[in-house]
Amino acid sequence: MQKPEPSPVEHELGMHVYMTGSDGVGGSIKNEIDDFVVEEIPLLPSSREDGRFLICKVTATNWETNRLIREISRRLRISRKRIGFAGTKDKRGVTSRYMSFEDVDEEAVSSLHISDVVVEAVQRSPRALYLGDLQGNRFRIRIRECNFSGNKLEDMANSILSKIGAAGGFPNFFGIQRFGSLRPNTHTVGLKIVRRDFEGAVHAYAGTPSDRESDDVREVRRLFDDGTPAAEVLRSMPRVMVFERILLEHLASNPGDYVGALRKLPQNLLMMFVHALQGKLYNEMISMRIARGVTLSRAVVGDVVLASTEHGLPDRDRRIDVKSVNLEAVNRQIEAGNGFVSAMLLGWESVYADGLQGEIEREVVRSSGLSGQDFIVPEIGECSSSGSRREILASVKSVSVSADGNDLLLGFSLFRGAYATSLLREIMK
Repeated sequence: MQKPEPSPVEHELGMHVYMTGSDGVGGSIKNEIDDFVVEEIPLLPSSREDGRFLICKVTATNWETNRLIREISRRLRISRKRIGFAGTKDKRGVTSRYMSFEDVDEEAVSSLHISDVVVEAVQRSPRALYLGDLQGNRFRIRIRECNFSGNKLEDMANSILSKIGAAGGFPNFFGIQRFGSLRPNTHTVGLKIVRRDFEGAVHAYAGTPSDRESDDVREVRRLFDDGTPAAEVLRSMPRVMVFERILLEHLASNPGDYVGALRKLPQNLLMMFVHALQGKLYNEMISMRIARGVTLSRAVVGDVVLASTEHGLPDRDRRIDVKSVNLEAVNRQIEAGNGFVSAMLLGWESVYADGLQGEIEREVVRSSGLSGQDFIVPEIGECSSSGSRREILASVKSVSVSADGNDLLLGFSLFRGAYATSLLREIMK
């Protein structure tokens, strides 16, 4: 039987291997908007009736996070800086997430009428929501037109999930949507930024057409790459290109000011570019660890293990260096759910692991031609990153599996930061 092979796009993004070697069920996801439903499991701040911040549950269908925040801020007539959120979500799907609104009353929220968006007040609080204020996410997903049906389909899915359970979880890759679902190139924008090629970064984002995009979007990107003046490109730019428009409007008034154009983008979008580059390198590290036969679920000498928070989540600020003298004790804590083996997210303050993991991290970074100091970007401070570490294995909870003909219906929960698509790639192949 031929070994399953990741797609060219996955290879480009550092996902070179599968952890489970068996065939997958095949199929496709997100054919219909409601095939992919995700609901945040929040860690809400304390409730107080006179709190400055209104916490709301926001359910949106087919809305990308930055566009959604931009539209809500416009309707409420407040700065987007007064809107906090716990996590970002992919556009294509039905998503329920939590947001905070500073100095906004319930009446203003209840009067919002945005297509395919429902905003429900939950509580007032003395503080805003911040990225990471969630335990995890619950998913309900339909995989359509699998290669099998009925009991056979269920059996194959359960077999793969059993292997994942026995391994303690699945490789915690950054999923494709982290890099852009239709045009996965945010890591390329990030690479241009850290290499100080700001003109190249603008063209990578506003230009560089993809075959998966509509004809009118591709044509506008081509015009921009061909040197057509920004003001002329803007006249034919589709409305969906919200952030590309922001870049080009600045360039139309300030020709050649690529740094200024980039700084017009939302801060979290700028950070996303650099984080995507870090994510690609991190994916490479996990792939190499798997390919070299090094366990993901247990520590080996030289690893850096993250301790757990009171909620059982990885605490990236509490790290344990694994040495021969504490190896057994650390692995007991990992087995008890109190520790997580990690890999590096490269930045200017990054510290490499030792041992085998350290060799892997150094090899990946050396092959990229980058160094931690490249992540100091004085021209765009928002794009500077000190780096961090991230857990390399993601556990799956509350799993349900059923077949509807040759469609597979899955339900499960993941802790924050883990990608459902990284689990699905193991199941689907």
